[in-house]
Amino acid sequence: MLNFRRMKHLYSIGLTIMMACAFPASTMAQMQYYIASSFGSRFNDINDSGMAVSGGGYFNFPTLTWSTIESGATETASINDSGDVAGSMYYDEPNYILQPAVRLNGTWTPIGWFPGADPAQSSFTTYSISPNGEWVTGQMSNGCCDFGTFLYNTTTGTLSSIFSTDYVAVAGYVVTNNGTIGGWADDQAMGSTHRIPVYITPDSTIVQVSPTPPLTGVNAVNDINASSQMVGDIDSHPFLYDLTSNTFTTFTIPPTYESATFTSISNTGVAVGYAQKFGDFGDLLRETIIYHPDLGPQPLLLKDILLANGVDINAPSGRMGTAIAISPDGQYIAGWDDQAPFAANGWVVYLDDLLFEGTTTAVREREQPSISVSPNPATDMVRIASPKEIASITLFNMDGQVVKQQTIGGTVGMVDISALTSGIYTLRATTPDASYVTRVVKQ
Repeated sequence: MLNFRRMKHLYSIGLTIMMACAFPASTMAQMQYYIASSFGSRFNDINDSGMAVSGGGYFNFPTLTWSTIESGATETASINDSGDVAGSMYYDEPNYILQPAVRLNGTWTPIGWFPGADPAQSSFTTYSISPNGEWVTGQMSNGCCDFGTFLYNTTTGTLSSIFSTDYVAVAGYVVTNNGTIGGWADDQAMGSTHRIPVYITPDSTIVQVSPTPPLTGVNAVNDINASSQMVGDIDSHPFLYDLTSNTFTTFTIPPTYESATFTSISNTGVAVGYAQKFGDFGDLLRETIIYHPDLGPQPLLLKDILLANGVDINAPSGRMGTAIAISPDGQYIAGWDDQAPFAANGWVVYLDDLLFEGTTTAVREREQPSISVSPNPATDMVRIASPKEIASITLFNMDGQVVKQQTIGGTVGMVDISALTSGIYTLRATTPDASYVTRVVKQ
């Protein structure tokens, strides 16, 4: 059982943010950011109440408290707004053989295995529970290599298997209230991979969502919202497929990154995911992305929206990592930092109504400027000023690397940027009670 500590950071910056597009001028809102300190505490899902699941435990964002998984259960993978959870529990505890399971009304129930499957030779992954708690889906094998999708009805206790002679493997990542599944189907022979993003109808019909088959091998539908909008990735690009209008849209990959995907979409149409690339030493580096039509035509970096609203993630790498889920109401985003998933620390962002339908911009004006930089753009020296004493400043390049640090010790300071190459830099100014972030352009 994991030993979770309560938290590492809660960046609830002492800045009020004007909600000019939605509320009267006297009403303020505030984004918040939390990152756990426990090894391997990555979050897998989060609901409208701010309750997140993290492998072997639960995290309540409003109270910042952790609770461990119930006895007999071994993993939590997905949670809905009723608190129903999909995960796993023991099938044969002495031999550490597991099985998919579901928690309804606080009680875990085993789902079991496909008829005829040998649990000692087979495998499974539980992925999703439907919003109404009626369905659970994931991937399961008959033996070592024959992989299909499982669909479990919690009302009848019926476990169904979905295989197809047209595909060598099928996986279900998400399931809706009527039993529609989103995931992928692989049409290549064993030894190669060509996954096609698909949805599976309640009668087990497998439907390709993309207008043309993908060229690359790894593609999927990762989530479906209440409006039948599906998100995922195809040929390394994030996509959104609207089943109602039969519209398939792909999006660009953020600059300097090599691929991107949407992992989740809220019922308000906000999609989240990540972009990734290989680093200098072959490490896989990830940065969280977010998309909504009111924020612009292409995905943005979530950290930029947070910084624009006064919230500094203060990550050593400068990257947020992976966003894996957004709550149905679009208020909470959960994921993990830029480490290997098994070792990563989980994080939660609370948007506090700052992203909603009708918003016209991602960057809100603060009541008063917290920090000023002049001239900007600049070639040699910039003047940093703040109403509060600035302890120090840190400059980051676009890859999140620290390129300059300087002690200020006053409300005004001069910073020499003449040695920096031309480009855009993030400047973090630290005061006694907060961090303030802005952009500096070096000509």
